Amino acid sequence: MRLRLLALGVLLAGCGSTGAPVPPAWAPSTPTTPAAVDFPVAAVPRPIVLMGPPLVNVVGYGSDAEKVAASSGRFSFTGAEPATPGPTSVFLPDGRATFPLIGARDAVAAMSADRGEGMTLELVSAELSTVVFQTDRGALELPAWKFRTPSGSVLAWPAITPDAFWKFGEVRYALHHATTTGDGVQLEVELPAPTPPCPGEAETVTETVVVEAATSVTVGLRTVSEGDGNCARDAMYRTRTHTVRLKEPLGARVLLDENNGVIPVTTR
Repeated sequence: MRLRLLALGVLLAGCGSTGAPVPPAWAPSTPTTPAAVDFPVAAVPRPIVLMGPPLVNVVGYGSDAEKVAASSGRFSFTGAEPATPGPTSVFLPDGRATFPLIGARDAVAAMSADRGEGMTLELVSAELSTVVFQTDRGALELPAWKFRTPSGSVLAWPAITPDAFWKFGEVRYALHHATTTGDGVQLEVELPAPTPPCPGEAETVTETVVVEAATSVTVGLRTVSEGDGNCARDAMYRTRTHTVRLKEPLGARVLLDENNGVIPVTTR
């Protein structure tokens, strides 16, 4: 089976194209079998899968120096530490669940776990609030510690204990997204589209390839027929939506692309 992936390196290199022929904005991959995914599909509640870093910038950085310090994971909390509340009820896609919370200083310690070099960003106050985080099942409002800097920037970190998440801060996520109906059997999945054909040449034709496993569903593409593409090409990232029907409802399983990147799924 010949699968196709988006060649990000080609995309980036093509941004400065001078009109000379360049490869299409995607390229064939080596045939592979999707790696096993250790997602605890039977866990109740279903673990939260964050689509992005746990650190969220709620109010824009007051300076470039603050932005650099935050990206380097260098934080110093100088404010009064609020009391840590008891367990909190959270509404999840699979129902309500109650989680213990971490304290403000524990959150700062987690934010600084990958501490790099450079200036330290002072955090002068902390407030327990809620923040919307993007997950593999859509936007989710979660308890979070909000920290304010001297310039008024506000950063947020999840206040729920890390064991409520799957691979907290380590999830590889895809560039695409998907929607599903209530039964979870039919999916509309956005995937990379071939570069348009050269004048007078046939279009590249692809079809979806679906591999279902106990803990995951992997969706990719294979080439049915391929155009020559013997002309100058742009490197624009294009997508196309594909309808996929699963043998079993998606349920709690994670949806993955060919590179084991998590594809977010929302119910329409």
